[in-house]
Amino acid sequence: MSQRPDKPAWMSQEDYDRQYGITSTASGTTTADAENTIAHDTTIPKNNDTGSNEDSNSTGSPDSTNNRVNKRKHSRYDQDERKNNLEKQKIRDDQFKQHEIELTANKTLNVNQIVRQHYNERTAIASKSQRNLSPIIKLRNFNNAIKYMLIDKYTKRGDVVLELGCGKGGDLRKYGNAGISQFIGIDISNASIQEAHKRYRSMRNLDYQVILITGIAVEPFPQCRFPCDVVSTQFCLHYAFESEEKARRTLLNVSKSLRVGGHFFGTIPDSEFIRYKLNKIKKDVEKPTWGNGIYKVTFENNEYAKNNNEFPTPYGQMYTFWLEDAIDNVPEYVVPFETLRSLADEYGMTLELQMPFNKFFAQEIPQWFSRFSPKMREGLQRSDGRFGIEGDLKEAAAYFYTMFCFRKVKDVSE
Repeated sequence: MSQRPDKPAWMSQEDYDRQYGITSTASGTTTADAENTIAHDTTIPKNNDTGSNEDSNSTGSPDSTNNRVNKRKHSRYDQDERKNNLEKQKIRDDQFKQHEIELTANKTLNVNQIVRQHYNERTAIASKSQRNLSPIIKLRNFNNAIKYMLIDKYTKRGDVVLELGCGKGGDLRKYGNAGISQFIGIDISNASIQEAHKRYRSMRNLDYQVILITGIAVEPFPQCRFPCDVVSTQFCLHYAFESEEKARRTLLNVSKSLRVGGHFFGTIPDSEFIRYKLNKIKKDVEKPTWGNGIYKVTFENNEYAKNNNEFPTPYGQMYTFWLEDAIDNVPEYVVPFETLRSLADEYGMTLELQMPFNKFFAQEIPQWFSRFSPKMREGLQRSDGRFGIEGDLKEAAAYFYTMFCFRKVKDVSE
């Protein structure tokens, strides 16, 4: 009898036994967690009346009293008008966004346009907000811990690093700790690249060269020391699976940019977790969706269910993703991991490790207790005193994402 793989933390014992051909004989209720689909409330909360209460015993002339009353009326009117205008603008924005999503689902609009616009807007919003007040600060800390571990595991001192989808340069400090010699960051969002420049200029003690480029393709700029030792894609490779052509072009770019023996690593949504969630939704649901107060996933159709719980094709399986204070219903694509593995093999790269976030964190955290700063350790501490992530945040990070690492073993021709 073949040995069964370890049960994923997000899978119930009943589902695990059913998937691997063993029927549970225990009586009682199922151990599967109840799945609640909570739609994101887009209603703008009403503003509290900021006018002060009039003292019933106050004295003054009738004119002054009337003036105060009129001011309060105008104040309430102005607040109501602003609230109504914001609500109308929100409705228009949501309608426009839904139209764009429908165009993308119908392959009329390239997802790059929506992604570029979204991250340009998010960069402007983030520059005005206080990060420590974010409702997902614990999730951000957890994701940063994963990236610290991943970068340290596969990056050596003196390496040249290419990061596709570098965003605002959030990993510059992590690579500084690894002692690299050159960082090449490419991102589709010009606003993000501008913020990355600001971040780099404000940093101290980064003794490596940084090159930041707006674009979607790898160009052989003279100052870039290709081939690189490391290629990284953090939370962005799923956009490449819009089509087979786009996915192949991305993997070819990665392989051409990487020296033999170098590592290609990154973080992507876990396709097995997505399948697990879809399998729990009734087949007659036209737009399968799930989530909680922190995140929400919505597929535009139920082709998966109609195709006997299999994706009709590995490419173009679009869903929209909402994450509180971070991602506003942006189209993403399922990355079937075996398809990614097969493509990587075609382009001369072999798999070294693939592991869901929760398992990777549990494996690596013992050696990081003394390496993380006190602030970072505090940011990773749960309410029970242990380290990791909990509550609604857990499903949105620890279960929804997986890490991977490939090593290039040979050059390939186009």
